[in-house]
Amino acid sequence: MSDAAAIGDGIFQIPVPITDNPLGHTLVYAMESPGGLVLVDAGWNDDNAWNGLTSGLEAIGHSITDVEGVVLTHFHPDHTGLCGRVRAASGAWIAMHQADDAMFSEMTAPRSDRRRARERENLLAAGAPEADIAAWQTLELEAPMDSESTPDRVLVDGEVIALKGRGLRAVTTPGHTPGHVCFYLPESDVMFTGDHVLQKTTPHVGNFVYPLEERDGLAEFMDSLRRVQTMSVTRGLGAHGLPIDDVAGRAGELIEHHQERLDHLYEAFGADEISVWEVASRMKWYKPWPDISPLGKTMALSEGAAHLRHLVALGRVAQVPGSSPALFAAV
Repeated sequence: MSDAAAIGDGIFQIPVPITDNPLGHTLVYAMESPGGLVLVDAGWNDDNAWNGLTSGLEAIGHSITDVEGVVLTHFHPDHTGLCGRVRAASGAWIAMHQADDAMFSEMTAPRSDRRRARERENLLAAGAPEADIAAWQTLELEAPMDSESTPDRVLVDGEVIALKGRGLRAVTTPGHTPGHVCFYLPESDVMFTGDHVLQKTTPHVGNFVYPLEERDGLAEFMDSLRRVQTMSVTRGLGAHGLPIDDVAGRAGELIEHHQERLDHLYEAFGADEISVWEVASRMKWYKPWPDISPLGKTMALSEGAAHLRHLVALGRVAQVPGSSPALFAAV
């Protein structure tokens, strides 16, 4: 029996399971549209998730064939995975922000020898030890997304998606990903926050090009949080967790969390000159650095790089001239 249900304001919530993942499920939202239904996100791509989505739609009196379109908050596989199956079953359009569309294309590409070589050079630039690079390179990683789910419509900030008797407005909120989008129902002051603002979890923010990339992902994230704080939102509906009664307050907590992380990281430099890898190893994680898995270390590395990139932008840390791999020191 599905846990799908009406949750007010003409919104249906459908928990779509993520197999063998501590998150448990992605919350997909459905609303009536002129051509049937519009979904916010689609869920993970496997049979378990597909059964969850289709049975959920049936529980609210609809069918997968009723889906007119899917608007995506971002490109991650627990949000985009089922888009291909949805489109094949219903002819639905799939919409995503252009910045994430580019990331989606890269993530659906096979992990070729050329790609592995680029990964190795990237990790070397971060100052990763050979043993850790070897551990990462030996991982058998399948493409997390299916190219069949490729979006066919580009979302832009302020765009209004037609619903039945009302509209759903796209609000660009880069940070968790370069093209993350929240969706706002002005008539009811409800916002679908995706992974931008979550009731309990702190969203991952990472920079993945080392030593430093042009994009300041953490600055984007905090600016996006401040944008959401200025909006009239009485209820936030995230992709994971319970509804958020105080979106502005929760956004403020997330900003404060990252400001504390920045201060702790700055203090961790001391008088040392350290690489991006060492930056990540000095940050506080859910377990000691040596015990983190190779995949976990790459995610931690990206988050460490995002905080380092922002400290450099703030003028609190600077790159040591002529160092290879690049080293950084507190100013």
